[in-house]
Amino acid sequence: MWLLAVLLGYAYTHKPFTPAQALVLARSVWQMIVALGIISLAGGLGAAVLSGQMRFSPLTALALQAALGLGALGLGIFLAGVTVGFSPVLFWALLLGAGISLRKSVWAWWRQWAALEVLWRESGRFDKFLAAGVGFILVSALATALAPPLQFDALVYHLTLPRAYLLAGRMIDVPEVIFWGMPQQTEMLYTFALALGGLEAAVVVGWAVGALALVGLLGYAAERFSPRAAWIALAALLAGWTLSDGLSWGYAEWSVMLYGFSVLAALDAWRENDSRRMLLLAAVFAGFALGTKYTAGILLLGGAAVIFSVRLKDGGKAIFGDLLLFAGVAVLVTLPWWIKNFAATGNPFYPLLFPSGAMDSYRLDFYQNDPAWGDWRDLLLLPWRATIWGLDGKVGYSAAIGPLLLGLSALSWVGWRARVAEQRRALFNAAGITLVGLLVWAVAGRTSRLLLQSRLYFAVFPAWAVLSGAGFEAFARLRAGGIRFGRIAAALVALAFGFNLFATGATFARRGVAGVLLGVQTPASYREQTLGAYEPAMQSLAKLPPDARVLMLWETRSLSCWPQCEPDEVIDRWYDDLRVYRTADATLEAWRAAGYTHVLYNRLGAEFIRETDDRYADADWRALDDLLQGLALVEDFDGVYQLYALGGD
Repeated sequence: MWLLAVLLGYAYTHKPFTPAQALVLARSVWQMIVALGIISLAGGLGAAVLSGQMRFSPLTALALQAALGLGALGLGIFLAGVTVGFSPVLFWALLLGAGISLRKSVWAWWRQWAALEVLWRESGRFDKFLAAGVGFILVSALATALAPPLQFDALVYHLTLPRAYLLAGRMIDVPEVIFWGMPQQTEMLYTFALALGGLEAAVVVGWAVGALALVGLLGYAAERFSPRAAWIALAALLAGWTLSDGLSWGYAEWSVMLYGFSVLAALDAWRENDSRRMLLLAAVFAGFALGTKYTAGILLLGGAAVIFSVRLKDGGKAIFGDLLLFAGVAVLVTLPWWIKNFAATGNPFYPLLFPSGAMDSYRLDFYQNDPAWGDWRDLLLLPWRATIWGLDGKVGYSAAIGPLLLGLSALSWVGWRARVAEQRRALFNAAGITLVGLLVWAVAGRTSRLLLQSRLYFAVFPAWAVLSGAGFEAFARLRAGGIRFGRIAAALVALAFGFNLFATGATFARRGVAGVLLGVQTPASYREQTLGAYEPAMQSLAKLPPDARVLMLWETRSLSCWPQCEPDEVIDRWYDDLRVYRTADATLEAWRAAGYTHVLYNRLGAEFIRETDDRYADADWRALDDLLQGLALVEDFDGVYQLYALGGD
């Protein structure tokens, strides 16, 4: 008691943190609790459904159970949104009511995490070095996820749509954001978290989904190959900057990777036991992936290729029945998203394929017919080109995937004859999914610049990582002339992984994440440090009268100003409106008639498009200049953004 009295007295006079800092820390803790509750609920739900059916290691099983629970939660939240609507009461009832009723399953799911300690004891020194690096990346990403979101697509739609749904109290059509038509399994989970813990809680849920994908992959590769191969598989993924930093973005890429891993593991179980139940489970996971991102449909093709090959080898037994079951169930799981689109726009695949909803013929042509980037080498040499020339945020592949996936996976077939049957089966499945994914990626990338982006195909990357882990293991076993190939390979892996660890630490420090989490930097200054003039522009929009409506040109990010602003989400607003209304004056009158009071013009964005996109004619830019000259400038933001008043009655 005496010691406690001294400590309290000291804390009273020295004040280790201010009340504001305590509030910031408490908020971060609460957001982690919310995310942990959602993930635990998903794990418990999956464990209840799959109880007694999982023959995998505990780490693989817990990832599959959570993946099933997350997919079921996503569909359940969507159905609630289109029927009873959204409210904090609903989400609290779901979290607490379902959590209590599933408490035994939740506890059983959590007990499986103890297998991490067993795997740690079985790992060697080099393995533990890789494990420490994985842990560093996860902790850095978690801290970044707890800071205000900054990433582009999160501000465009991943978080904007959940906020719009919560403001409306239900699932609504959001014609201002055409990405509303894309599948939204992950966005439903973000809606759940946002309702209870705010934006950062949603991003932390995305981080947790990525952690589950990594843990599942770790358990699967350790079970099929070795602990070292497992840690190498994780290092191969996280040596890519886009993959490691993406854990904190609040995107859907790690969701499709979790489902991609789940398809791979379930197909492996199907082949091992010829279990129709496992084939059905693989189909459900493929459906969840397609319900998260359209391009994750490559899992359907990859899985079908594996099923076809296996059944063909067995003499064609049940080949069509299995393929029909796999494809049919996957489509059935995805069907609610297509029904939603059809009910709102008449196009189940909105905003693609044909004009519908907010996508007229001009916009559809602009969006779908973006000329392909690169040349024939991107068709024939895609893995090399994506690895070497893929730069995060740049044109082309737009992602840094690291050197280890390509460098190690090519060695996975070394020592094939010496491998046991279960290893051959795992490699065959992983190779089938990976090769089909790479083939589809190469062909699709020659049709559109958008479809070349590496992020669109992350669903097959867990399978690619399995090949990488096995490739390292095979290379390390080679013996020739007294050369220890294992040490050479380990040194190269450590070098590649170490580069990204350094980049992670440097970026974490540069962003100032610690400052905002400790309350010594305001969220606004944190955002402005990275987003530049965008942040003061958003603050200025917040000061406009409540009845103001802002049309944004060449600015796609509307999270901070929704619903007062309407984004130019695929940077085609001026292109489309000028073709619909023919003249600048008619376009201006149409904007006024629609109720817009202001225009926020992203001048730098427009200038970039003016220099790089030849789909705009010179007359388009002259008309824009004439229109802006006739408007009253309200505020200029460092020459980057200009806010204009539209005037009129």
